[in-house]
This record gives sequence, C-alpha cells and structure tokens, in this order.
Amino acid sequence: MSHDASDDALLDEQLRYYRARAGEYDDWWLRRGRYDRGTALNAAFLADARAVEEALCGWLDAARPARALELACGTGLFTRHLAPRVGHLTAVDASAEVLALNRARMGGAPVEYVQGDVFTWRSPVRFDCIFMSFWLSHVPATRFDGFWSTVGAALAPGGTVYVIDSAHEPTSTARDHAVPSRDGGVVTRKLDDGRAFRIVKVFWEPDTLAERLAALGWQATLARTPRYFVHGTARRAGS
Repeated sequence: MSHDASDDALLDEQLRYYRARAGEYDDWWLRRGRYDRGTALNAAFLADARAVEEALCGWLDAARPARALELACGTGLFTRHLAPRVGHLTAVDASAEVLALNRARMGGAPVEYVQGDVFTWRSPVRFDCIFMSFWLSHVPATRFDGFWSTVGAALAPGGTVYVIDSAHEPTSTARDHAVPSRDGGVVTRKLDDGRAFRIVKVFWEPDTLAERLAALGWQATLARTPRYFVHGTARRAGS
C-alpha cells in the first residue's frame, strides 16, 4: 500500500516530538510533573502499570525466548524486564536521545542497540519474540498492514509478538493536554517547555485489535487492565 505524504510528514513530526521528549518521557510512567493526577488516579495508573509488567515478566519467565526484538524501545522501561529474561535482545529505536537513556538505564547489560526507523529497518535474523510497548498506537492506519507484514517477516516460525499499549483513558495523559478523541487517530502533545507537536495516536481495544489482526492472519489473545492499558500476545494463525 502506498503511503500518504501527510502521514510521512506526521511521522516526521512524531519522531521530532519523541526525540525532544526523551528526558521527560519517564515522567508519564512514574506520574511526575504534568502527569501527576493526584493520589487516587496515580494509584490506579501505577496498579495497571504493575499489572502489565507482571504479565509480561510471567510470560517471559515461562517462554524464555532465545532471541528477542524490542521495537521502539524508548528509554528502557521495558528493556529492563526483557534483557534478563531472553537469550539475546536487540533493541531498535529511531531516536538517538532515547537510546542513550536506555543504555544508561541498562548499565552495560548485553543489549544490541540499533538506531533505525521501525518501518524500514530489516533484521538479518529472525526472532522468537517481538515486543512493542506503546508503539502500535503510533502506527497510522495506512501503514498498519505493511507494518505487520514486516513484523511477520522478522518472526521465527512459532514465534510470538507481545504488545502493550494505551487504552483510551483521558487521565493517562498530561494535565495540560487536550482530552484525546477515541477515534481521531491524531493528537496534539506538549513538552514541558510548551512546544506542541501532532502525533499519531490510535486507541485499540482488545476485541477490535484482535479482529483487525485476524484479517491479516494473526491469532491474538489480548486483555485490558481496569483503566489504562491493552496487552497480550499475537501469533501467526496455525503456528
């Protein structure tokens, strides 16, 4: 499928946003600064965060993938869980800034880092597990099919894709962000210094994502935490 030029421009702006946001990114996960929503909402978010972390670690401990790929690895919030539980981890991100933070967080752990565009980077090897957290929601509709074709090509026979992403919950984002539309596909996000950027944001629900993947030949097992996240696995149908 051809790519819309407007999508290319939006993805370029999205990358600029995440490069500029690198040093602020963890504030969202840790509920600091503009993402502090008060005691009750912070507790709900952090409980959901623990739930997806524990689910991932439990799956990894049982599956023990020999070779894993983390797409859009970011600052390492999940790299830290993956690396000790897989034989070899390759972590890819387009932003040098977040890769530097990831390396620092991992403190010399044996992770193979690659700076590359997740849409165009190709691996010479195939992986038993491909993991992505908070990336699928940034894939435009026009690139969804092609992206999953690329993922499938990188997955070893019988391998598993593990996805964690954002459910539609207005209190997940910063206090000064506009309430995101459930179906708009694009949101405006601000940095601490007030600069604003437009990014792709597709809010998947477990059933609709599973149906969409089934049409592409994947069998997905997905769930939603009480408020904030969608998570689970996908495998090639019949594998």
